[in-house]
Amino acid sequence: MKKGIIKKGIQFYKRYGIRGGIATLTGQGQIKDKNYAAWYEKNKVSEEELAIQRNKEFPYMPLFSILVPVYNTPIPYLREMLDSVRNQTYQKWQLCIANANPENEEVARILNQYIEMDKRIQTVNVPENLGIAQNTNKALSIAKGDYIGLLDHDDMLAADALFEVAKTVNDENADVIYTNEDKITMSGEKHFQPNFKPEFNLDMLRSNNYICHFFIAKASLMKEIGGFRGEYNGAQDHDMIFRCTERADNIVRIPKVLYHWRMHEQSTAENPESKRYAFDAGKKVIEDHLKRCGESAEVEMTEYPGFYRVKYAIKEKPRVSVVIVKETKSMIPKDTLIKIADDYGRDRVEFYVVDGNYKGDIEFDGISINTLPWKKECNNTEMLNYGIEKTKNEYILVLSSYIIKVSDNYIETFVSNTMRKNVGAVGGKMYFSNGTIKNAGLFIKKDGTIEEVFKKLPRLCVGYMNRQSMQQNMQAITFDDIMFKKSLWEKIKNGISKSKSLQRDVEICTKIRGNDLLLVYTPWAESVVGKEG
Repeated sequence: MKKGIIKKGIQFYKRYGIRGGIATLTGQGQIKDKNYAAWYEKNKVSEEELAIQRNKEFPYMPLFSILVPVYNTPIPYLREMLDSVRNQTYQKWQLCIANANPENEEVARILNQYIEMDKRIQTVNVPENLGIAQNTNKALSIAKGDYIGLLDHDDMLAADALFEVAKTVNDENADVIYTNEDKITMSGEKHFQPNFKPEFNLDMLRSNNYICHFFIAKASLMKEIGGFRGEYNGAQDHDMIFRCTERADNIVRIPKVLYHWRMHEQSTAENPESKRYAFDAGKKVIEDHLKRCGESAEVEMTEYPGFYRVKYAIKEKPRVSVVIVKETKSMIPKDTLIKIADDYGRDRVEFYVVDGNYKGDIEFDGISINTLPWKKECNNTEMLNYGIEKTKNEYILVLSSYIIKVSDNYIETFVSNTMRKNVGAVGGKMYFSNGTIKNAGLFIKKDGTIEEVFKKLPRLCVGYMNRQSMQQNMQAITFDDIMFKKSLWEKIKNGISKSKSLQRDVEICTKIRGNDLLLVYTPWAESVVGKEG
C-alpha cells in the first residue's frame, strides 16, 4: 500500500472517526468511476443520432457565442477544445477566444491555423493579461450571438451540447441554461466523477457553485449586467451565474452530461488547495449576492474548500411554539427540552405536547409545557392539527417525540431560515443513535416513489458531491423536525392524508411549494433519535 494512501486514511479517521473515515475514504455515497464509465458508454449519444441532429432545423436557430480565455494552453488540450466546438452537430456558433499571451508562438500558430480553417473562430489579443474576468470580457466584446456560453481553454464540449441547448431554447424559451458535466483525464480517454445536478437550487448555489459548467445565458442578459467583474477573479463564473439567475425569468437545467472538465495537477478539479484565492473570492461573491437580494447574513467557509455556510441574521427573535405528537410512551428527555429552551431563550419558546398516552401533565421548572391529552384513537395528522391549533405563535417547530439530543443553536438555525420571505418550511438533519442519517430531505423520483436522501450514511460522510453537508432546497422534508409559519399551515392543512407517512409529508410539502415557497434542508440543525425512533 502506498504511503500516501495510508496518510490519507489516517487523516480521514482523525477527522471523521472510524465509520465516517471508512465511508469517506471508500467514496461511500459517491458514484464509482468504473460504474460511471460503463454508464457513460451506454448512454452517450449514438453516431446515428448525431447524424440526425446535423440535419435538424429548429423554428428558431439562435447563434451561440462561446467565450474561451486562453493562456499558454498546452497544444494537445487546445486542439481538443477547438475540435470539440467544430464537431458540434448544431453548427450556428461563434467561438470567441481571448489570447492572454500572444507572444506564445505555438499557441498563436494553432489559433491562426484554426481560424484559416473555420471563419467562425475569432480571436482578440489581450497582452496586458489583467485577469480571467477581464480577459473573458474581451472575448465577450466580439461576441455576436443570441446566447453566450462559457468554456475553459483545456476542457471539451460533448458533440451534441449546442444541439441540446438549441432544443431547450426552442422548447422552453430559457434565459439561463446549464447542464450536467463530468471529469476527463489528461489524455481525455477516461470519463469519471459525474456531476448530476438538480433543478435550479438557490440555497445550494449559495453553498457552492454547483452549476459551474456548461453555463449559457442570453447575450442581452449577460451584457445588461455588465459582463464579468475582475474583483472576483477565481470565482468570476459564480458571480456571473448569480447575477444572471437573479434577473432570469426562466432557468432550465438540461439533465445530460454535455461538458467534460479536464483534470490535471493544478486544476481545482483535482487539487483544490492550488487555488485558495478562488475560495476567498467565492465567499465575497455570495456576500455580494446576498446584499443585492436584501438578505442580512454572514458567510462562512466550511472545512471543505469551495463550500460555504450562510448564517441568516435574526434582528429580533420571534416566539416559537414547539409541537410534539406523543403517540407512545417515548418522550424527549428533560435535559434536551431544557437545552432547546435555554439555547433560544426560555421566554421565547413554549412546548405543546399532544399526548396519546396521557398519564398526567409534563412539568419542568421554568419551562412552559402545555400538555394536551388525546383521548381518541391516535392519528398523527389529527393530533398534529390539534396541537398547532392550540399554539399562540406564528413560528411552529414540529419535533418527533423520539428525539434525545440536539445541536447547539437548534431553534435559531430553523428560525433564521424560516424568516426568509421566500421560504415555506425548513427541515434539519436527523440521525439514528448509531450516528447514521435518519432524515435529511426527500427526493421524488419520476415514477412517484420517494427516496430518503442520504439515509444511513455516516454523520460525517459528505455524501455525493458534498451535498450531505450543504444547505439546499429539497422537493420535500419530513415532519420529524420541521419549522413553518402557522399562517401558512392554515392555508394548506385541509385535505391532508390522516396517516403519518412519507407520502403525507410529500403531500404537505407539495402544497407548500405550490405557494411558490422554498423547502430548505439545513445540515446545521442536527438531532438524534433514540432506538425506538
